[in-house]
Amino acid sequence: MALNINQLSVAFGNDIILDNMSIPTIYPGEMVSLIGKNGAGKSTLLKQMTKRIRPNADSITLNAKPLTLNDIGYLPQDHRVSANITVIELLITTMHVDANSLFTKAKSAEKALTLLDKIGIFHLANKICSELSGGESQLVGLAQAVVNQPSVLILDEPTSALDMHNQFMLLEYVKSYTREHNAYALMVIHDLNLAIQYSDKVAALHNNNLFAYGEPSRIIDQVLIKNVFNVNSQIIQLEQHPVVVACL
Repeated sequence: MALNINQLSVAFGNDIILDNMSIPTIYPGEMVSLIGKNGAGKSTLLKQMTKRIRPNADSITLNAKPLTLNDIGYLPQDHRVSANITVIELLITTMHVDANSLFTKAKSAEKALTLLDKIGIFHLANKICSELSGGESQLVGLAQAVVNQPSVLILDEPTSALDMHNQFMLLEYVKSYTREHNAYALMVIHDLNLAIQYSDKVAALHNNNLFAYGEPSRIIDQVLIKNVFNVNSQIIQLEQHPVVVACL
């Protein structure tokens, strides 16, 4: 049981984004954060994972088989649903249930409400999707991504539109989902302190390839931050947890 990314290359014309990049094996229950400067290839990597057809199918595999769309739940940047349907209707539609079966729809609605409650957004169940705020839409997008219980969660900057409380709420749920379902989670994130707090492993991308990989408290240090982000920093210990402080 493993998720593998091996010798992945992506280019747009003459612009090389990822150059024969490999990431060490990701194991069930692990939450991996992708960090790096803008344009480092983090979102490009996630988008390659969500493609129906990849030029080299063996570059991304789940349990030694090419990763498929049925394996994944995807939350893109700036998730928005413009349809004038309620959140609960959106989730039922995402479950692909038989619209002619009232019993099936009722069970699906119960499942969706339970999920919304677990994430902490039960109060949004009857809200119209097009009327959601950016942060609310991001949280609903998480529910939409996990409602079919995928093996692999792919999250592209999931906390970017969220306030501090909701950032923690989303990441706590993703971590618990990954553990409970023995799933895999890959997440692009810019907040290094959140990456340290919630990730099992961190992959730092730089110069079209993998710069460093490992436990966040071991690899996120002043040298990595200077090399990858060109920022001076200090790492301080707060209640035995490392905290990154940028130095201007």
